[in-house]
Amino acid sequence: MDDPQAEPLHIVDRTTGLFNERFVRPVLEDELARAHRYQRNLGVLLIEADGTGAPDDALKTMAAALAGTVRDVDTPGVMGRTPPQLLAILPDTDVAGTAHAANRVLTAVNEALKLQGGHAVVGLVCVRPGQRVRAGAVIESASRSLRSGRPEMMGKPV
Repeated sequence: MDDPQAEPLHIVDRTTGLFNERFVRPVLEDELARAHRYQRNLGVLLIEADGTGAPDDALKTMAAALAGTVRDVDTPGVMGRTPPQLLAILPDTDVAGTAHAANRVLTAVNEALKLQGGHAVVGLVCVRPGQRVRAGAVIESASRSLRSGRPEMMGKPV
């Protein structure tokens, strides 16, 4: 039954049209479980902008570039507003595919941010099958990758 007094569950960020963090984290948990169950790789990108003016403008610009770059099966979402931060979940994507996607996304986002005087960096994680990992650990790993400029691998090599 629908309760007219119930708070609607908002899953889409109104500024960008992408999924919000409240929705993206459970999707990441589901994709991690699916990757583990079916012994598949999973790629995750964390994109962050700096040097931009208004964070919402940067976020909107970044979101449009990200949405135009990822595949239909990928899940893009907003992770943070200050600094502007986006996440992309890339099912069935190995390290080479994740690196390729990261390059495409970074090129598109930086081109879009150029007019605002901003610039983006990307962190990437490839989760290999064989070890169960949690969304928080993956996001933390992506954040480390973003800071170091080096990809992170999680799970056991096959």
